[in-house]
Amino acid sequence: MLTKRVFIAVDLPENVKAILKNIQKPEVRWIKWMKPDNFHITLIFLGDVDEEQIDAAKKILAETISFTEPFSLKLGQLHKERDMLWFLPEDNFELLNLQSHLQSTFRKERLAKRERRHYSPHVLLGKSKTGRAMENNVTNEFQPFDFRIERINLYESELTPGAATHILLESFPLAGSA
Repeated sequence: MLTKRVFIAVDLPENVKAILKNIQKPEVRWIKWMKPDNFHITLIFLGDVDEEQIDAAKKILAETISFTEPFSLKLGQLHKERDMLWFLPEDNFELLNLQSHLQSTFRKERLAKRERRHYSPHVLLGKSKTGRAMENNVTNEFQPFDFRIERINLYESELTPGAATHILLESFPLAGSA
C-alpha cells in the first residue's frame, strides 16, 4: 500500500514569504536557508498515510474549517534553537484554538501522530549545515508584521536530497473567505 508523508499547515501569503526571504542573508553560507515556497506554519503532522486516510483527512478539514473565521497573525520574533532559526508568531488564541481543535478531532479518528512536545507554532527560516549554533546578526533587520490567515492547506512532503518539496493536495478556505 502506497503512502504519502502528509501535514496540515497555514500557508503564508506571497507578500509575507517575500518579507521572510528579505530577512535571510544568503551570504551566510553555513546556514541552509529555506526556500520561500516552503515557508509555512505546521498545524498537524499526519505522517505516512494512505489514500483512504488522506480522503478522511480532507473530509475532517472541510467540516472543521467551515466553522473557523479568518484571523490575523503577527510575526515578530526570531528564535534561535541550537542550529535552527525560527520566526515565531505572537501568542494567538485563534491559531492555538484551531490547532487544538484539529488535533483532538484527528486523534479521535486515529489520524494524528502523537506529539511528545507541546505545540509551538513557527516558521523555519534556516538551519545550520554544519551543526554550528546560530549566532546574532545572521539575518537582516526586520519589523514585526501582521497578515491574515484565510485558509489552511493539506500538503504532501516529498523528501529529496536537497530539501523537502511540498505538494499541495488541497486547500481549505476559512468561513467567509473566497
